[in-house]
Amino acid sequence: MKQLFLLALALLLTACVRPQTDSLRPGNHDLSMTVDGLKRTYILHTPLAARQGQPLPLLIVLHGGGGSGQKMQHFLGFDAYADERGFYVAYPDSYRSAGQHAAHWNDGRGTEATSDVDDVTFLLEMIADIGRRVPLDEQRVYVTGASNGGMMTYRLGCETQGVFAGIAPVIANIPQSIFATCAPAAPLNILAVNGSADPLIPLEGGNVCEGIRFGCAGGQVVSQAESVGRFAAANGCDPVPQSVKLPVEVADGTFVEQQTYANCTSGAQVTAYIVHNDGHTWPPRPPQLPAAGTQSRNLDTTRLIVDAFFPQK
Repeated sequence: MKQLFLLALALLLTACVRPQTDSLRPGNHDLSMTVDGLKRTYILHTPLAARQGQPLPLLIVLHGGGGSGQKMQHFLGFDAYADERGFYVAYPDSYRSAGQHAAHWNDGRGTEATSDVDDVTFLLEMIADIGRRVPLDEQRVYVTGASNGGMMTYRLGCETQGVFAGIAPVIANIPQSIFATCAPAAPLNILAVNGSADPLIPLEGGNVCEGIRFGCAGGQVVSQAESVGRFAAANGCDPVPQSVKLPVEVADGTFVEQQTYANCTSGAQVTAYIVHNDGHTWPPRPPQLPAAGTQSRNLDTTRLIVDAFFPQK
């Protein structure tokens, strides 16, 4: 595949390039690069552990439609965990052309204004760019994202081979238009979080943002079960998940169902969380849109992802 070849070549060249001292300093770095003739930007948070000079893993966080990397950094709280457990966090921006009202990832629906932008290549080249700047553990690169960013996360899991160790799509399903060609590589860990009452990305699949005209690119998605099931099948897991209701900690009308796809022959972990009666939110954070629906405080999604990908030693 073109994208895999580009990343492999870039990472090979990375080994011959000395990391830039400025980027090794702990803190935030506003970085840019040119991909397919377009200027692309991202924030790289470098943890305190970078001072030791050892290769560290990377988490990529993709914003939702109309958002930005900076908003995700300020809203989700990954940086504190990165400093505590020793991993880089990259917050890239989707491309917004002049006159375009809001930025969206080309997640494969074919309905976005940026449907001609190759965001898969951009994100793979961003990984290579990070590898030229800092010592990167190339075997431990992960990606998460919300909504449009969650669908882009699924697309990366579907269309790249051996690049990511794990993906964590949140309030998202696989776009219908790319489901037939979705071919995940194994092993690939996946952690998915969906709200059962999500009015924008329907749990059972169908039209995206049905009845909502402003700020949404529309399109269709398959169901949560089909989305996670595609990755469970690729990893050789049991086709029917084992479901457990987690204890309710806050009486806000929501509860969490954990679905575990067991006996994965690849050795990967495939787990999904359905937050019942929750809307289009990143629990326990409040909704970012008036039409997003109910907030749940019975799951800490950021902590869940960090514990899955970067467990405490």
